[in-house]
Amino acid sequence: MSKNRTEHLHKAKTTKNDEFYTRYADIEKEISHYRDQLEGKWVYSPCDDYRWSNFTKYFKDNFHHYGLKHYTSTCYDIGDGAWRYDYDGENETITQLEENGDFRSPECTAIKDACDIVITNPPFSLWRDFIYWLDDGTFTKNDKGEYKRDK
Repeated sequence: MSKNRTEHLHKAKTTKNDEFYTRYADIEKEISHYRDQLEGKWVYSPCDDYRWSNFTKYFKDNFHHYGLKHYTSTCYDIGDGAWRYDYDGENETITQLEENGDFRSPECTAIKDACDIVITNPPFSLWRDFIYWLDDGTFTKNDKGEYKRDK
């Protein structure tokens, strides 16, 4: 890629701007390869606001096609609350999270530990923490409200 094509990514990394949304068509193209692996599974998208996430829209639209057991998404509080969205193929349930919706929180970690598969586009600036979290890494919240990796 030329510098001009990746300049926005470098700027986002510097400014910690994680607002990149995965296109529906890209999700459809990638997820279509995993139909057998998704059947009967609980899918969790821990970085996806149900109100505009294409992951949430895609899994709701294709819930029965993939034979999913359950779909959950959670989102970080950007000023209007942190939310959990659940869909079982018929009913949608939306509840406010007790914490701020950070994927590293105990609340979101408990969902990750209970689900079968995690599918999302994690925050660009936190990808190392995200991979650590997926591999059962734990975090502690410090006095400033920041999550730090447990050693």
